[in-house]
Amino acid sequence: MAQSSKALVPYQRLRVAYLLTLVGGYLDAYTYFERGGVFANAQTGNIVKLAIALANGAKDTYLSFLLPIIAFSLGLFASLSLSEMLSLRNRRLVRRAVLASEMCGLALVIAIPAGEGWNMLANCIVSFVAAMQFETFSTFRGDAIATTMSTGNLRKFVDSLFLGTVHHDTGELLRALRFLSIVVTFVAGAFVGTLFCDRMGTEAVAPAIVLLGLTVVVITVLHHRNLAAARRA
Repeated sequence: MAQSSKALVPYQRLRVAYLLTLVGGYLDAYTYFERGGVFANAQTGNIVKLAIALANGAKDTYLSFLLPIIAFSLGLFASLSLSEMLSLRNRRLVRRAVLASEMCGLALVIAIPAGEGWNMLANCIVSFVAAMQFETFSTFRGDAIATTMSTGNLRKFVDSLFLGTVHHDTGELLRALRFLSIVVTFVAGAFVGTLFCDRMGTEAVAPAIVLLGLTVVVITVLHHRNLAAARRA
């Protein structure tokens, strides 16, 4: 069951989910259009393309899909390691540390020129930081929500829509709308990412850094508001 918005810690607020989901859709469009047709956030497409390349004997292309998969796995491991280290001192730092790492990684991508070998490096960096985001930011308002891909969110939208419709459950219908809004936000991110790619080329990753910076600001502001409210209570 979803939690009351007043009881939520800052990184579980929906506004944070929307910002991160925008980034997720944006980066998928960026790596697809500017970095060789690779989906750096969701690895299912890369796994399928890897299998096709191997089946066709396309040894010159399979690394383009294999390396982001490996980088994504390493990003998951790094996120878990960071959480393990920082939780002993201050768990609140984990989320902002991950976002700062993601911003630094994407800043490096801006400096990487276009080209087959360079694109593989850029995709690995994006996959790595996207995995950190995926692992660290996974729960919003009591629901598991993915901010770097949409398949699970789409399934949960249909599940809640079914339950809400068949059982006349208003809560499930509201939950369905929440998941639908996340899916639409991901689409919006990909749409905007495509437009920026047309205008900025490989440097189009820059607006994603701005969105991540805004997310840090939102989390920080919400945290200070919670502290102020606790002091008044």
